[in-house]
Amino acid sequence: MSPSEEIKSRLDIVDVIGEYIQLKQAGVNHKARCPFHDEKTASLMVSKPKQIWHCFGCGEGGDIFGFVMKHEGLEFPDALRLLAAKAGVTVKSESPEKRTEREMVGRALAESVKFWEEVLWKSDEAKEARRYLQDERHILPEQVRAWHLGFAPDSWDGAISHLSKLGISEEDMIKAGVAVRKMAVGGRSVYDRFRNRIIFPFTNPQGQVVGVTSRAMPGNDTEGKYVNTPDTILYHKGEILYGLDKAKTDIRKQDLAIIVEGNVDVISSNQCGITNVIAASGTALTPDQIRLLKRYTNRIAFAFDADIAGETATMRGLMAALADGLEVFLIRLPKRANGSSFKDPDECIRENPEIWKKVVATPEPLLEYYFRRVTVERDMSRLENKQLAVKILLPILARVPDSVAVSHYLQKLSALVHVSEGDLRDRLKVSRPKETEPTSSKTTTAKAVVRSSWTILSEHLLGALIANPKDLTYAIREITPEMIDPLLTDLYKEFVVFYTKTSGQENVGAIEEALKQHLSGQPEEVTLINMLDILSLLKDKDFADMTSEEVRKDIIGTVKRLKQRYLREVLQKIERSIKEAESIKPVDSEKLKALLNEFQTVSSELIKLEVI
Repeated sequence: MSPSEEIKSRLDIVDVIGEYIQLKQAGVNHKARCPFHDEKTASLMVSKPKQIWHCFGCGEGGDIFGFVMKHEGLEFPDALRLLAAKAGVTVKSESPEKRTEREMVGRALAESVKFWEEVLWKSDEAKEARRYLQDERHILPEQVRAWHLGFAPDSWDGAISHLSKLGISEEDMIKAGVAVRKMAVGGRSVYDRFRNRIIFPFTNPQGQVVGVTSRAMPGNDTEGKYVNTPDTILYHKGEILYGLDKAKTDIRKQDLAIIVEGNVDVISSNQCGITNVIAASGTALTPDQIRLLKRYTNRIAFAFDADIAGETATMRGLMAALADGLEVFLIRLPKRANGSSFKDPDECIRENPEIWKKVVATPEPLLEYYFRRVTVERDMSRLENKQLAVKILLPILARVPDSVAVSHYLQKLSALVHVSEGDLRDRLKVSRPKETEPTSSKTTTAKAVVRSSWTILSEHLLGALIANPKDLTYAIREITPEMIDPLLTDLYKEFVVFYTKTSGQENVGAIEEALKQHLSGQPEEVTLINMLDILSLLKDKDFADMTSEEVRKDIIGTVKRLKQRYLREVLQKIERSIKEAESIKPVDSEKLKALLNEFQTVSSELIKLEVI
């Protein structure tokens, strides 16, 4: 048995998902409001017997691993490790030595953060740090606790003495990055890395402490203003986004991540109610951070501390995000009434939180920013300014993978410089890097699929027929496969074949298993049975509390809507054929007459349905 199979055998999907969201009984299954999109009524169903889940609002679904990966923003190996620990299963892909090192480093970091928190709250030595956080940075005590801020005392062995008492070795302290090895021999062989500093813990998306950054106390200029944990088995600077563990749910709900430069900017934003904010541990987004962000959203808004001109490292990072399929926006801090600028979001929030809320609500698309920067205070009727605009903007457009966005901005550039869109597109092809050739998949697959009413109606009908199989006779008489969404046409055809073979005599309780037996051995067996399992969840979601007669009325209504939709589509096709026939000279009168008669017949059928 593989580790994943063993995990599934030990963990119940209802128990695991129930740790993340509130589940309610719905027949033999459970339902809940989906955490992956905004909704007011429960669309997510969880099957205990089948150990699967599916949302009929956004179309997401899968097994226990799929839910944890989606909710936690994990790749499969990380989800496997998380659930393995929960199930008590050993994952052999990581050596015992490496796993032990990971655990010991994690413990050393967690205990260090607890120690620094205790010092901040209770030590007289941290009095100035408490005053600074409260009076100068205006951080409320509840935020200090929520973000586990701490204070490293001005001591060479404060943290290591505490960790030693807990049985943590000096070697593990070094591996965790909280201690530094001495060069000279004598006394302890290590000393505290962080001294007389305010501590900000870094966490991974699951909330585990993986490292820290520290800020020197005001007036302490002996070392750098910020000192971070070095790279460890748990911490790699270019992979961390400060505050993501707290922000990920709201980032997903709002489909937007606001990126600021400082940790205090994140805390201040949360304090004033803006909860989808993270910091990038520096200004330049790395490829690893971009990949991490794409697990939660395809839209990011970056707040600069100051107006940035030219191709800085920050802008290159944002361009990389744009090229990787993200929608990128900029948030520009406004000026005060006296004309001076806020130096960062935290300063803006301290003066007036409403200003920050306003600018966050109106971010500027990155490409609009570039167009504005190129044209501001320039006479665009002059040749040299037109050439400059093309020189700057065309290479940027060459990195955009979304063909719709490219067309939009090519039209805008064409109007700006009075050069045909075709000429600009030819130049664009020459300057486009091969790795950023636009593909629709980059921009469409990462976004939630918009489910059509046709899909929803077709699913609803098949779910109702599973709930009330006695109505198969009526449905099959009224609905042809062409009236069902193509995603479900094959399964509906199997309903028809199954019904014909059994003469409609199957008992209500046996239809699902009987259908599975009927499907077994067919080329599309796995796909069709998976679809049948999902429809079984839909049956409990929509029909568990309905009587047989209520389900029958629902089926009649759904059949009517599917037929109306199909007939309207047929009419549109006939109309196009009529226009085509009329445009061909000489007109084929017999063909035109036949089309008009067909149009009249279908129209009459549609009218009958609409008056019923």
